Amino acid sequence: MAEDAGIKIRPDGPYLVTGVASLRRTGLVRNEHERPVAWNDRDQVEHRDVYALCRCGASENKPFCDGAHSKIDFDGGEAADRRPIADRRRSYGSGSTELTDDKSLCWHAGCCVREHAQAWDLAAGERDGDQDQLLTEMVHLCPSGRLELFRDGQVDEPDLDPEIAIIDDGPLWVRGGIPVEAADGEPWEARNRVSLCRCGASKNKPFCDNSHVDAGFKDSGAE
Repeated sequence: MAEDAGIKIRPDGPYLVTGVASLRRTGLVRNEHERPVAWNDRDQVEHRDVYALCRCGASENKPFCDGAHSKIDFDGGEAADRRPIADRRRSYGSGSTELTDDKSLCWHAGCCVREHAQAWDLAAGERDGDQDQLLTEMVHLCPSGRLELFRDGQVDEPDLDPEIAIIDDGPLWVRGGIPVEAADGEPWEARNRVSLCRCGASKNKPFCDNSHVDAGFKDSGAE
C-alpha cells in the first residue's frame, strides 16, 4: 500500500481511492445449514491509479462512480457515531480471552452465528480447543469489525492485506487498516475491518447497516 493510500469521502459523492492497488470481488460461502463459513475472494477489478467508487447506489458502472449521485440529489451525510470504539463496545468473557462487541457497526453478515453456536456464548463459556478455534474463525470472518478478540490484553486480528473487497450485492469491505477520511476532512477511526455502504440507503453512513437488502441493491459483477 502506498504511503499516501486512503479513501476520501466526497461530500454527497463517491469514495475517492488513492494508493490501494487491490480491488476485488468477494461473496459469502455458506454451509449446508446456510450459515456463512468463509469468503470467496475472486477476480481483481481493473482500475486507474486513483479511482472513485459509487456511494449512492445508482451508478450504471458499478462499482465505479459515473456521476449518478448528482442526478438523484444523493444525500451522503455521515451519521455514524464518531466516538472511539472503546467507548461504545461491550465485553464478553473473562480470563485470557475477551470478545468485544460494537453493535453500531453491524450489518448482519451472520458470520458470528453457526447452527450450533454463537460467538458471544462461546466467549462467555468454557471452551475446548475446537470451540476456541471456532470463536476465532467467527470473529475474523466478520467484515464490519463489530466483533474483536483480545488475548491476554492484546488484540487478535486477522492478517489482512490492504485492499478493498466488493461484496456481492452488499457493501465495500475495506481491509488492512486503510484510512478513511470523512467528507469534512476528519479521519474515521482506523480499523483492520470496515464495511462501507455503497447502496446509498444506510442510516449509519459511511458504514453499512444492511439497508441494501430492503433497497434491493444488486451488484455481483455478473455479466
